[in-house]
Amino acid sequence: MALTRGDQITSNSILEYVKVNFDALELNSELFSDIKDIYICLGTTIKKAGSKEAFQKVDIQYCIDVAREAEKNGVRNLSIITSVGSDSRSSNFYLKTKGLIEEQISDLDFDSISIHRPGLLIGSRKEARAGESIGQILYPFLVNPFLIGSLTKYRSIESEVLAKAMIRLSGFKKSVNFYYFDDFLDKISI
Repeated sequence: MALTRGDQITSNSILEYVKVNFDALELNSELFSDIKDIYICLGTTIKKAGSKEAFQKVDIQYCIDVAREAEKNGVRNLSIITSVGSDSRSSNFYLKTKGLIEEQISDLDFDSISIHRPGLLIGSRKEARAGESIGQILYPFLVNPFLIGSLTKYRSIESEVLAKAMIRLSGFKKSVNFYYFDDFLDKISI
């Protein structure tokens, strides 16, 4: 099942799309009857949201609302995408926001919480983001090779690789776990 704000994204036959109003989120417990893992990949940009407050509404409130609904309905494993550098005490608004959702998610009662902290995500998007488009072209070839040792976690990652890692790592370890670039690489097959 995929909760969505808009229309169906792909024609994947194994996904059931459920269009929801995140401002008044109430999910029927039947939707969760066979679900043991939930993946939160919800986010926006300040430009698209229109303000910092609206950005945080999507990146914090909507995410925590989905997580609480899943928790209430017995889902045992939660995975969420935030960002490398997330820190609720950061002076950077984006990184602070990501840190705040991590803290709130970490307080919930799941068997396993997987917090995925990627660098720049490489992949296609519906909306054009000029700076990100340039970064997606340059980063893998001109920046990634220089990010070695403790800087490896800042490397860009293809969104498909991250998605597969989220599936592979969901419920893998109990409690709250943070995952970075090296963890996303498929060293073990699913």
